[in-house]
Amino acid sequence: MYEILTNRSIIEVSGDDAMNFLHNLITNDIKNNDYCYSYALTNQGRYLFDFFVLKLSATRFFIDININQSDLFKNHLVHYKLRAKIEVNDLTNAYQVIYSKQQLPLNSHQDPRYNQLAFRSIINKDDFLTTTRIEGLYQQDKYNFAIVDGYDDLIANRSIPIEYGAEELNAISYSKGCYIGQEVVSRTKYQGVVRKKIFKLSINIDSGNTGSLDIVKGDEIIANNTRIGVVCSAYQNMAIALIRVDDYYSLADTVITVRNLPVSLAAPPWRYS
Repeated sequence: MYEILTNRSIIEVSGDDAMNFLHNLITNDIKNNDYCYSYALTNQGRYLFDFFVLKLSATRFFIDININQSDLFKNHLVHYKLRAKIEVNDLTNAYQVIYSKQQLPLNSHQDPRYNQLAFRSIINKDDFLTTTRIEGLYQQDKYNFAIVDGYDDLIANRSIPIEYGAEELNAISYSKGCYIGQEVVSRTKYQGVVRKKIFKLSINIDSGNTGSLDIVKGDEIIANNTRIGVVCSAYQNMAIALIRVDDYYSLADTVITVRNLPVSLAAPPWRYS
């Protein structure tokens, strides 16, 4: 079973300086990983982009990024290029991203964010797959496991990645050295102050609503007439929510609602605590 992720672009970064150039821009360690999930941040440690990096060689990398961010991301790379010996090319017309339950022969790796996710592969658009194509295969896993995707769930220039599980979803290396925004990320980590966390949100079965959650990104989550968090994104009867931690642990049996719909919250399976 597989799904073509039509909302993804492939950006190629190549050249003699490609590895060091990328390594100094992103949150994860591409020198010691052939495939990883990573962020690019502002100087203040806020979210700009998230993406997957496939190392084809020391001088050639494929970046799998949301198609709505691809042009901005290319401009971001060019802005920091200066004298680096690199080339940036958009290969979206030639390659596509596949999400599949079985590993494919080439350029195929398990999604590194959580061990129950399937495989992501970058293949030529002319390649033919013989297994069954299923729309929504990735979305089901994303919301079943409350997996955060930057473009869908975060807000550029505002969101703090650690609050969205960036560490637990394996997007951050604390041993790789400096990158843009690194000082803020490290300070947040070692001060141990994370006021908000990601939760899985589900509509209550006994509410009588068997359709999709009629909610969208930014909707308020209410308990005791007080906003305790916001919806990050939603799909069918599931959503991903950002909740103030202190409020969550004081809820007890309090009714939680979104747009007057009763909902429930649960910690995602990938979170440490």
